[in-house]
Amino acid sequence: MNGYLMFDPPCRLTAVLTIAAWCWITAMARCEERPNASPAAAEQLVEQLGDASYEQRERAGRQLLEMGLEAKAALDDGMGHPDVEIAFRCRRLWDEVRVLAGWHQVRLIVGDSPAARALYDKMFLADPALWYELAENPRPLDGLFPERRAQLQQAVKEVEVPAAILEGALANAFYFGVLAKQAKPQQKLDSIDEPLRFGRSRQAIKDNEVLGDLCDMWAKATESDGLALDRLLAALQNDRPEARDIARDMLADERTPASARQYALLALAKFKNPADDALLQQALDDASPLDALFTQGVVIKSQLRDIALAATIYRAGQGPREFGFDYAKPDPRTLYSPSTLGFTNEEQRAQAVENWTEFLAK
Repeated sequence: MNGYLMFDPPCRLTAVLTIAAWCWITAMARCEERPNASPAAAEQLVEQLGDASYEQRERAGRQLLEMGLEAKAALDDGMGHPDVEIAFRCRRLWDEVRVLAGWHQVRLIVGDSPAARALYDKMFLADPALWYELAENPRPLDGLFPERRAQLQQAVKEVEVPAAILEGALANAFYFGVLAKQAKPQQKLDSIDEPLRFGRSRQAIKDNEVLGDLCDMWAKATESDGLALDRLLAALQNDRPEARDIARDMLADERTPASARQYALLALAKFKNPADDALLQQALDDASPLDALFTQGVVIKSQLRDIALAATIYRAGQGPREFGFDYAKPDPRTLYSPSTLGFTNEEQRAQAVENWTEFLAK
């Protein structure tokens, strides 16, 4: 089972890990001098957790929190301390240390802003077992992408998954993918363009600026893998001008499959730049098969030349439906849903071409 389905945090953790508490802890920890991280110093601070002074107990807790994983041994021993106050505080602090351990790594990539921290909280909640395990048994992070990708694919298909968990699953996939490419730039990673096509994914990337930036990092890191479609969809989602350049590069690359070329053609249609006319013209004769869509009791089959024709019609300021694309469905990101730009038979396809030819003649 996936982490987000198994998540059942200890009650002490849910009582402590609120956004306000984290902001307070982080601010207070930064205001104090970095404590001595030696085992002896950590043990001494654990003893101070039972001090008669409330201020001293709180100060010792903040310093242990600042030590992070270096205080693990002292906190572990403290959980069995005969002083109930010390034992309770050690258990609580160890929960907090394990959560912060991941944040100290993630912020190196996403930044240290409150919004970045909020995104990390979602990353943790999407896969708490992973983040707890990484805190207790640190290991290289560059091999963790495939499982995060699989979790994301499942998350986008389950409508009951909360939006925060979906954002966390997206961020985990992007984050560990970026780390994998940083560690081994020559390795090729599997695409995640399929999960990115889901409306919930696109909306999450659009609404969360930090998540959008992380998506851009992933797209840039995997540029050499030929995963241009990931980058194109991300750019289109956020209406970024680089979408046109990505689309042009995709169409110029003979290795780009027809299933990706269709999105590049629609992207160029959106920009309506006359310099792109030749690229669309070349695709008007390309009969590469695409999707088969069952709708309204009929099967619609589309070819790359259908997408090119619809894109050409749109660039001329006309609507594809007016020329025979009876099932064309607008899409705010990709202009039209490409699977709807097809025909039930060859006669309908030929008629659409004839309608457009007659329009040009007039």
